[in-house]
Amino acid sequence: MTACADQFDVLRHIGSGAYGEVAAVCKMDGKDKGTVYAMKVMDKKKMLDKKEMVDHEWNILTTINNPFFIKLAYSFQTNRKVVFVMLLAGGGDMLTMIERECLDEDQSKFYICEVIEGLSYLHEKEILHRDIKLENLLIGNDGHVLLTDFGLSATHCDSKDSIGGMIGTRHIMAPEIHMGQKYGFAADWWAVGVTYCDMRSRSTLWDGDDNKEYCDNAAKKRPKFPKVLSPKERGFVNKLIVRDPEKRLGGGSLGSEEIKSHEFFNDVEWSDVSAKKLTPPFIPSAEQLDALEFFPTPKGDRVFPKLQSKAAPLDWEDINYTASELI
Repeated sequence: MTACADQFDVLRHIGSGAYGEVAAVCKMDGKDKGTVYAMKVMDKKKMLDKKEMVDHEWNILTTINNPFFIKLAYSFQTNRKVVFVMLLAGGGDMLTMIERECLDEDQSKFYICEVIEGLSYLHEKEILHRDIKLENLLIGNDGHVLLTDFGLSATHCDSKDSIGGMIGTRHIMAPEIHMGQKYGFAADWWAVGVTYCDMRSRSTLWDGDDNKEYCDNAAKKRPKFPKVLSPKERGFVNKLIVRDPEKRLGGGSLGSEEIKSHEFFNDVEWSDVSAKKLTPPFIPSAEQLDALEFFPTPKGDRVFPKLQSKAAPLDWEDINYTASELI
């Protein structure tokens, strides 16, 4: 059974991205009646030259099944729009959280453990995320991490040098990507190291007035670690921010198991992490979730589009999807 626009009530426009607009919507019928979702709408005409990327993200979203990832509930199309519907992460993204106040060591450790678990699963599926950063770490209604945004991900990553292309966000991009070399899963672990520091401090690890200068500094100069890092934190991050991917923590044959065995995690029971048994530092209240408190209205003149259009339909093949538990 294919979902359609008429089944959703748009509550509020909550996000604008390079490829579409996002709104909080409420399902008005079916077994999930009353569930609040995030609806991402992309214009077919504008996305024609990005169709391969959209299909790529759709394939990943409909394949992964792990508690630390945003899951696709529905996808469908209208005459002029492609629509993805995913469960709303009511706590917003971690960048917004950090803008209010940086995290302490225990909080950062909790979240990075869940990121490591999520990436471990993804790497087992031979998928390289390539864009681990605060904006792509969401806080679910239960307070646990949900990784999102697979638009830049690479599939069939089955070796340490199986992927190419200077793709990703400058701030978290590993040196081997900057330098145009082939790379593998170790690139994600570099991003984890940078992202951990971003949780703890607003200062950057390297200076740079433009992309080239920043990239050159990341590839050649020592990082400026945040002063708030404890010796154990610094020891952990220092093993991830290693320019040689083969010497980087997680870059060897043991992968994430090498990371989990680092002394920084000596007090962590990883089976409890994977089972989401640890208590999150923050859980959105029912009132905060109802008010969509963690989603400020997007700035500028961008608006959430109307889905019904009398314009001639543009067909987008094989995009319709409904999660099995919703059928």
